[in-house]
Amino acid sequence: MYQLQDSVLLVKGIGKNLQESLGEFRIEQVLDLLLFLPLRYEDRSSIKTIKEIKNLSIDEAQIVKSEENQKVKTNFATTKAKVSKFNEYRKGRLLISRATITDEIDQINCVWFNNRFLKNKIIVGQEYFFSGNLKDGSLMQTTVEKVSDENIHTGRLVPIYSQLADLKQGNLRRILAEIISKLHQTGDLEQVFRDLHFPESIDRIVTARERLALEEILYLMQKSAENKKEHQKKAAIFNLPKNFKNKVVDFNLPFELTPAQKKAVTEIFTDLSQSSPMNRLLVGDVGSGKTIVAAIPASILVKNSQNVCLIVPTKILAKQHFDNLQNIFKDINFELINSDNKNKLDKRATFYIGTHSLLNKLKDIKPSLVIYDEQQRFGVKHRQLEKYLDKTKNQPHLLSMTATPIPRSLMLSIFSHLDLSYLDQMPNARKMATTWLVPKQKEEKALEWLVKELLSKDTKNDRKRQALIICPFINPSSYGATENVAAVKESLDRIKKELKKIYQKLEVDKKNELKIEALHSKIEKNKQAKIIEDVYAQKIQVLVSTPMVEVGVDLPNADIIIIQSAERFGLSSLHQLRGRVGRKGQESYCLLFSSNELNSGEIVKNRLQQFCQEKDGLKLAQIDLENRGAGDILGYKQSGLNDLHFASWTNVEIINQAQQKLTENPDYKSFLQKYLEKINLTSNIETATN
Repeated sequence: MYQLQDSVLLVKGIGKNLQESLGEFRIEQVLDLLLFLPLRYEDRSSIKTIKEIKNLSIDEAQIVKSEENQKVKTNFATTKAKVSKFNEYRKGRLLISRATITDEIDQINCVWFNNRFLKNKIIVGQEYFFSGNLKDGSLMQTTVEKVSDENIHTGRLVPIYSQLADLKQGNLRRILAEIISKLHQTGDLEQVFRDLHFPESIDRIVTARERLALEEILYLMQKSAENKKEHQKKAAIFNLPKNFKNKVVDFNLPFELTPAQKKAVTEIFTDLSQSSPMNRLLVGDVGSGKTIVAAIPASILVKNSQNVCLIVPTKILAKQHFDNLQNIFKDINFELINSDNKNKLDKRATFYIGTHSLLNKLKDIKPSLVIYDEQQRFGVKHRQLEKYLDKTKNQPHLLSMTATPIPRSLMLSIFSHLDLSYLDQMPNARKMATTWLVPKQKEEKALEWLVKELLSKDTKNDRKRQALIICPFINPSSYGATENVAAVKESLDRIKKELKKIYQKLEVDKKNELKIEALHSKIEKNKQAKIIEDVYAQKIQVLVSTPMVEVGVDLPNADIIIIQSAERFGLSSLHQLRGRVGRKGQESYCLLFSSNELNSGEIVKNRLQQFCQEKDGLKLAQIDLENRGAGDILGYKQSGLNDLHFASWTNVEIINQAQQKLTENPDYKSFLQKYLEKINLTSNIETATN
């Protein structure tokens, strides 16, 4: 009998040399080998007569089914027959083996190439199962197996594995069958492993895979809970006054908070009143008022002699927050920190606002609260505060804000690392921009429509309309795969030429022509600042830019945004860009242009059409989750499923089952624990709470 923790050397058929080879694949114990799962299965279970095989159509022989991401190929013809003739011959270096097999009614030929062991395996007059692909009236590269009650290569769903050491598929199946037939394990695990490797039906495969997925999620949830406890041992470095909630009620704001904003503020204050540091994610669509929600508790901390840091990804956004918050909270001290600002730190309690440069000053500032704005723009390492703080001191509270959380953050909120506040209401009844995917042949018409819209003044609000045109690149790419992707400089020239034609067609006076300008990171800083200033002053009506305007830049008069080569952007970035228009509550529009390759890419086209229909940032994050994966929730990785071995982050039902199971039995221990730890699923575990 075999135990899961037994060395593979104890298994019949595995000697010292094979043990060493398996060790190179980190397969050392019986459990490791049992968890080397099939890539797919071949359905060789349908036993047909030779006459039925000959009558198979090409279409019937090429069916491929996919069940729960486990591909099951069914393009095999399987029969039970006797060998009436067998011979071998060479054609150059090619060894060709041919057998004629017969049943009670008909006969058919089987052909193999370069199988020098076959002649020792096949005996004329013996009955076998034969399973192969039907081609030109013969079964090609046929699998042969003696007829018995325990067939593992034919007559059933047959597992197909990736290459493991020097093991051939047949030998690996025999070893696994040996282990499973003599596995001594309590509970239902024996059946789980049997269904994974030698299932009786596709449904049994799915059920067994779901069991592994459940065990993996359970283990990760337990690790998450442990990491949160470690984080909470680091006590907060200050105490709020007992009457701080009353001060929120009396807060004098120039506008009314939405109920969702008030709820989020209350949740943050509740966290701040605890003895352990907060780790909260504030999610809200662009324009939902996340900044003011974070600024209210931050300002009260400053009033209570505590320093606060608001860290943003760009200088433009830092300056914008600095100006806006100073106008609202006039009775506290603010300081703007960026790479151009060499000012010494203020000795007074201060609300610091800055870019990444602010991170390097955290040790001296000793903040009580650190706020990340647009947290998806910061790498996981940037959000690992311990790197920048005095490790001997207590940790600050942490509040992250995002419009569309990256999948990693979304999944962390499902687990226990992050608490989640969600702003599901828009101030001033603001609507998200109407979004269209514009076919290539209609792009010129779309530009003409754009000109007409921008030339029609908004008499109701007495303002000029403005538009943004976004390009992924600054300069055209020389690489074949990206040579069609829109670039700012090239687009600016092309758009100017198109506009001239449109002006002539519409008979637009020279003095009424739209002022158009480009903005990108290669432009000198002073000129960038002047362009941004002119945009805010409405001197520029069309701004052609890279995605540098994506993050939080408030352009209240922008009504229309055109995103070129839209397929090059993730859904989160597209949503952020779309949120740059309509910020005063006016009707706004987002037009998606595509590169040439979209015309032949249905998957990309469907993704963009899905984006046009979905306006909710959290739902878009879930779509991103399905498309990209969640990333390493216990490490640095931002996307991809490589670090999930059995589960899928998109299977919410499994996640819910795991949560319920842990509620019922908090001490449950997954049988996968040691295996997952060994394969470094929990690498960089110290970053889990960031």
